[in-house]
Amino acid sequence: MLPSELLRIKITDKGKKIMPLFCSIENIDIAQKLINEFQTSYDNKDTKAILEKNLSSIESEYRDFKLIRGLIVLLERRTVFSLNKNFQNPDSINRQGLLSQPQKSSFTLRKILFEESAKEGLALDYNRRCKILERAASRLGISHKYLEKAMWIDREDNLIVESFKKISPDKLLELYNLSLLQTLFFNCVNFEFSIQGGKEWKYVLRKIKRFGLMYNLKLVDQDLEKGKHRFTDILDSSTNDDFINRNKIVQNKTDTYILCSIDGPLSIFRLTNKYGVLIAKIIPEIIYSCKWNIKAWILKNNSSNRKMYEFELSSDKKYFHKDLREMDIAFPFEFSNVFSDFDSEVEEKFALNFKQLRTGWELIREPEPLVLPKGRAFIADFMFERYDKKIYFEIVGYWTPNYLERKFNKINELLSSSEGKYDFLIAINENNLVSNDEDSRKIYSNSFIRVIDKEKLIIYKRNSIPIKPIIEYLKLMDKIITKQNTVIYESVISDFIDNLMKQNIEIINLGEISKKFCMSLESIINIVSNPSTCLQKKKYSLINTFFILNIKLDKMKKQIADIKKFVEAQKIFQMNKIPDSCHIDLIQYFGFEILWTGFNLSDILLEKK
Repeated sequence: MLPSELLRIKITDKGKKIMPLFCSIENIDIAQKLINEFQTSYDNKDTKAILEKNLSSIESEYRDFKLIRGLIVLLERRTVFSLNKNFQNPDSINRQGLLSQPQKSSFTLRKILFEESAKEGLALDYNRRCKILERAASRLGISHKYLEKAMWIDREDNLIVESFKKISPDKLLELYNLSLLQTLFFNCVNFEFSIQGGKEWKYVLRKIKRFGLMYNLKLVDQDLEKGKHRFTDILDSSTNDDFINRNKIVQNKTDTYILCSIDGPLSIFRLTNKYGVLIAKIIPEIIYSCKWNIKAWILKNNSSNRKMYEFELSSDKKYFHKDLREMDIAFPFEFSNVFSDFDSEVEEKFALNFKQLRTGWELIREPEPLVLPKGRAFIADFMFERYDKKIYFEIVGYWTPNYLERKFNKINELLSSSEGKYDFLIAINENNLVSNDEDSRKIYSNSFIRVIDKEKLIIYKRNSIPIKPIIEYLKLMDKIITKQNTVIYESVISDFIDNLMKQNIEIINLGEISKKFCMSLESIINIVSNPSTCLQKKKYSLINTFFILNIKLDKMKKQIADIKKFVEAQKIFQMNKIPDSCHIDLIQYFGFEILWTGFNLSDILLEKK
């Protein structure tokens, strides 16, 4: 990115379109000349003042100041300037070539000099100035000529070129073109782009979501013969690998493609600079793709008013023909070579905190799309799943009231069309309101949000989503599901377990049955506890979450009757294929008391009650 004042543009099509003045192969000589100047200054350890003087002479040779200065800005970012370590007081070097006394900093020298000036008075002429310098130099034990130079050695002009990361002229021109394009987007109101290739779509959308930008995706069917377009919303601020599969289908149709629209920094009222920089950072990801198209609307100030211009660019124009990811360039951004499983720090932090709680609910990142009417789709950020119950969780970063309204209208459509099948939790960042309407901060007052129950709407601040209301809602769902399943599946579960008992199966695992029927274990236990269910259960005893045949229990009870150590009883249980989680309960069921005489299993003794 370049400073806005170095943006080079041209207006075409009778004042309707805008285009950056990109560099071409014709500019390679000037790029090479500037690179050589930086390299020479590095080799000679020149000061910044000398370098800038030489660069100014090059600027005077060419009419296009913005081009030269823009290239210089990019080269300066690859240059490190530092204090001249070789500037020393010759009087302080001994015969061995070593410093006999430590060098004082420029700040210390100035401080002492100003103290002497305060005693002597202002240096209004040359003679008085020399007198003050001599007094300060005498106090420091150095020459006044050295003092005069050393006191300003830390000024920016006196810094020397410490290092320079060289770049080829063609790569410099490409970096300039990219930076110019990014700078143009600081003034965009809205822009749309399309990419060919599922992998590239995934990269770009992940970065858009990571930055929290507000965007919409549309599936565009283009009738090439009639020249008409039909737009259909398919996604709103969501990404998913299934979206890539949809994109592959789109690629097989020559008249269909996917269009992404992003609100620009000038379409909102706050966070303009920060938001504009984030948009500029996704430009490299777009133009890295094999085939792409960009269309934007740029707002520029004219002499008398502000005017909107249209901007269009595609991969057919060879301004960025190199593979930018493989270029050895010090970009002010990083390409997304490796993508996290999460699109933002908020999502990653939430997922980590939730999984540590071990609620029994599975947290799924970017679940399968939910189909909306007319072939549209919605992909939530997360989904909680348990007992075949799915609860979708959507996290909203940057937002405006209009953006939230679109989001909740989609959710309302899903809730209405699914007849209660879908369940949603929504988290909204209160700090990320992008609007000039302070009243809209009262999120609950917006009528479109009322499609979601209040307990399902979570307002958070900064980058931390509160876990407590989510856990409370999931626990409520646990209770509701348990109660419903107990009523609905009581006869089915009872008959199933009865059938197993008729076969005299020695061990019946209720945990496996709960998984088989996608029911909570509590529901299964409630069913088998009912006296009117499982008619064969008199032949069994319920130990922990296992029905064990009484005949088998009697046999094991005799086997451990004279055993004194727990480890010996464990061996017998293992021979009888009793699960480890059931061993302690079984010992107590047989009437033994466990005595802990140490920390090892061999120290645990058994004693008859």
